[in-house]
Amino acid sequence: MVTIFRELYQLGVWEFYALLGLAAFGIAIVADRFYSLFFKYSLDAKKFFAEIQKRVMADRIDDAIRLCNDAPLAQVIKHGLMKHDMGVEAIEIAINEKATEVIPLIERRTHYLSMVANASTMTGLLGTVMGMILCFRAVAGVEPSKKATILAQGISVAMNCTALSLIVAVPAIVVYSFIQAKSQKLVEDIRTVSQQTVNLFRIKEQKQEDM
Repeated sequence: MVTIFRELYQLGVWEFYALLGLAAFGIAIVADRFYSLFFKYSLDAKKFFAEIQKRVMADRIDDAIRLCNDAPLAQVIKHGLMKHDMGVEAIEIAINEKATEVIPLIERRTHYLSMVANASTMTGLLGTVMGMILCFRAVAGVEPSKKATILAQGISVAMNCTALSLIVAVPAIVVYSFIQAKSQKLVEDIRTVSQQTVNLFRIKEQKQEDM
């Protein structure tokens, strides 16, 4: 791989710098999404709801609110808990409103990794085509003494651009799949725990009416 970088750098082809730019952009997106999804936004949904349920059923709503941290799931539930004195319908509306607000935060920027993979592949293909053009030039209208040099240069550009584009694109696709799966898991947790919380207050309200 070091040889590929060195040869493309020495040849000074613009595809090399374009692919480096795409790689740097992809790394920045991965770092941002990985930190947010696996650390900042991550929350054990089952354990969190169990603690919320325990406090709600014990009429310790303030304690349940204090349990909520900055994770999107916790913020959605907190928004609903703060409307507990207004009835179940108000709680459900508040939860849905907050979920609509935070879900895009979970999913944002992830699609750029797919773009990096596609753009890298297309850039590599363009570099391959440009390299082949150099090869054709080597056999048309060039002095015989220079044909071998230009032919070798064209093949080098074509193959190295293809290799470098795949070096950028393949990891981007793989990481995109993991990040997308994690995003979907967080969104599913929000929807599941939100519904469980609304149902919890419905059960609590029903018990109070029966009394």
